[in-house]
Amino acid sequence: AANEIAVEAFLRRRIGFLDIAAVVERTMQRLGAPPIGDLAAVLALDAEARAVADAELRTKSGTRAA
Repeated sequence: AANEIAVEAFLRRRIGFLDIAAVVERTMQRLGAPPIGDLAAVLALDAEARAVADAELRTKSGTRAA
């Protein structure tokens, strides 16, 4: 999810290519590796990762990624 947000920001020319990995890494560091027990947990983590990645992009560029 974080990668999708970061790639979209790159395609919109809001971040550089090398920033994609940095956004994904920071998102993963903030979220850690919580246990995933069911589909609801996967979907919740996906939504949280998207929100965290979006916040990372706003912090970096002062704009929303999507």
